Amino acid sequence: MWLGWIVSRLVLLRLILAEPMPFGDVRYYHSGISGADPTALLEYPDAGVWPVRLLGWVTGLEGVPFVVGFVLMNVLVDAAVLALLLLRGGQRRVLAAWFWVLFGLATGHVLWLRLDLFPGVLVAGAAALLFTRPAVGAAVLAAATAVKLWPGVLAAGLVGGLRRSGTWVRVGSFALALVALAAVTWMTSGPGRLLSPLTYQEDRGLQIESVAATPFLLRAHGDPGAYVVDYAASRSYEIHGPGTDLAVRVADVALYAVLALALGWAVWQLRADRWRPRVAVAFLLLLVLLLMVTNKVFSPQYLVWVGPLLAVCLAVARSRLVLLLAALSVLTAALGLYVYPYHYDELLASPGSVEIAVLAARNLLVVLMTALTALWLSREVRLSGTPAPGVPARGRSRRASSATSTPRRR
Repeated sequence: MWLGWIVSRLVLLRLILAEPMPFGDVRYYHSGISGADPTALLEYPDAGVWPVRLLGWVTGLEGVPFVVGFVLMNVLVDAAVLALLLLRGGQRRVLAAWFWVLFGLATGHVLWLRLDLFPGVLVAGAAALLFTRPAVGAAVLAAATAVKLWPGVLAAGLVGGLRRSGTWVRVGSFALALVALAAVTWMTSGPGRLLSPLTYQEDRGLQIESVAATPFLLRAHGDPGAYVVDYAASRSYEIHGPGTDLAVRVADVALYAVLALALGWAVWQLRADRWRPRVAVAFLLLLVLLLMVTNKVFSPQYLVWVGPLLAVCLAVARSRLVLLLAALSVLTAALGLYVYPYHYDELLASPGSVEIAVLAARNLLVVLMTALTALWLSREVRLSGTPAPGVPARGRSRRASSATSTPRRR
């Protein structure tokens, strides 16, 4: 397994060296911590840039050592994911580990050259810990929230029955850890760096890689004069033209609908008392995919959020749907790699039919993965209606439950 990982990562390194354009993101991180660009990294909560600040202390603020150190840091995190899957992945650890090897290679440059590996791994770690140490898993989810904000929505998956002590242990652990991390940010960088990504996100337009932008890219190919693709202040490429403003508003409403779904799930769990770790993990995966599909922004590195969590799903679930999701995610990542960085310039200059078709296929696959995850979740919810060992079914009488238990000695 480790030999397979080494070979795949040597291939990945060769791909990165052959197309070095994504190194610009690492240099952008460097400009943010070195003070060269005071406006850099505001799209991250302050905790999200702690890894690069720590790296800057280790490597110094020289450009080349920082870039090399950044890659090595992500390589170590990548290897740690594989090691944890092999050590703690259960009976299906080999399958989960091989998936991680293939997914990491298919993802390409963004696996090692972006910060998004950190929240993705933290969310996956939180999901895995729900089976053994749920309170610790909730605290890890709080750390992921402090790093990238969006994992905070996933806290709805921690909620169980209203009268279950485990519910309040998980929710309390999440809240206490989040407050502690927020206090550190407040004291070190000020309150503005707690929620700065929200303001940053509000001002953004329709990014060309988002699901909502796909129809407009297709129209732009047929009528190039009707739409304009430009480099926005958010350091991303956005498309403007007839209908794009409405699409942005619809995407914003859809995102609020996802938040409402998370809240509704938490309320339902409080009443239904059907919390199971596997149900919670399926719900987490669905929320992550919904956040990607409904967002007006879909940067290439967002797929890195899915891989670690899907590896955990493979390790804990025997569903064929999860196997299908894993295969589709590898294909989706490979299509994304084709677009960025290898054909991104062609997509920007004059969107050709091939580049748009590949990007549209990637987005359609993500939508399909979302639907399949919803189906998997519905099946897990149905199974959760069966009482867990030692837990009487809701509504059963004490006499009925005692009739199926071991008889007492006479």
